[in-house]
Amino acid sequence: MFQHQNVHTFKKIIDEFILSSSDNESIKYILRNIDFEAFKLGISFYQMIFILIQKDAIHNKKSQI
Repeated sequence: MFQHQNVHTFKKIIDEFILSSSDNESIKYILRNIDFEAFKLGISFYQMIFILIQKDAIHNKKSQI
């Protein structure tokens, strides 16, 4: 899923986003739901975020065609 050298950078970006969004209740609610869905699938929160980013990128590419 991740290239080893990029795992730390990816996690740091996500962590910084979470910290910068700590006052936004909507984002906190969404992040809790993502965490819960990751738990149900037996994957990490970071893996779930990565999957969602990939799905969004694929969707955006398809809609541009």
